Order: sequence, then structure tokens, then C-alpha cells
Amino acid sequence: MKSSLPKTSEIGQQVYLTLGKYLRLDPTNLHPEDSLRDDLGLDSLQTIELVYEVESAFDLQIPDEDFGRLTTIGDVVLYLNERTGPADTSPSTPQATPSAKQTSRPATKTKNSTHSKKRHT
Repeated sequence: MKSSLPKTSEIGQQVYLTLGKYLRLDPTNLHPEDSLRDDLGLDSLQTIELVYEVESAFDLQIPDEDFGRLTTIGDVVLYLNERTGPADTSPSTPQATPSAKQTSRPATKTKNSTHSKKRHT
């Protein structure tokens, strides 16, 4: 038995299991460098079906423009780690939201400063 699955993250393991189920292959025989098209023999329709399987497994939607990035199993794992991992828990994301809300408040002050300019003119 290969040790491909234990070395990967939980997301990676789920990708391998999803791919193995879809391709009817033992997931331990799949490798990150395996090309979806060249090594696994997927055509365009099968790639779309596989993306649908991955979307269902991870409860997310992969935009069409991101399909080009997903050429190997490793690409799929990396993409899903980016989409489901750090981006959701990044401390900079919550900080960006409050400052966006704060910029809407000074708009009222901008109106007041406009009134003060009118008084001076």
C-alpha cells in the first residue's frame, strides 16, 4: 500500500478519495503530479464531471475561469486548500470588512465638510 493519502491534508485525502471513486481506481495509486488529462485520460466532459464531483464533495462552486488551473491532482488539492483553508480564517479578511464599513460613515462627515466649504465661499 502506498502512503500517498496519509501524507496529504484532510482536503487532499478527500480529493484522492473523490477522484478514486469517480475514476474507479484505488486512491493510493494516484499521485499529485498525475495529469487529469494525460495520466488519468480525462477528456473535457469528464473533467467537467469531475469538477462537479469535487464541488459536491466540498460544497463549493469552482468558477469556469479557474478550470485552466486544475491540470494535475496536486493543482486540485492546492486550489481547494486556497479556497477552503487560509482564505476563510485569514485575520486580514475580517479587518478589511470593518474598515470598509468605517469608510461609509465618513461620507456623512464629507457632506458636513462640504457645508463648511459653502459657508466659506
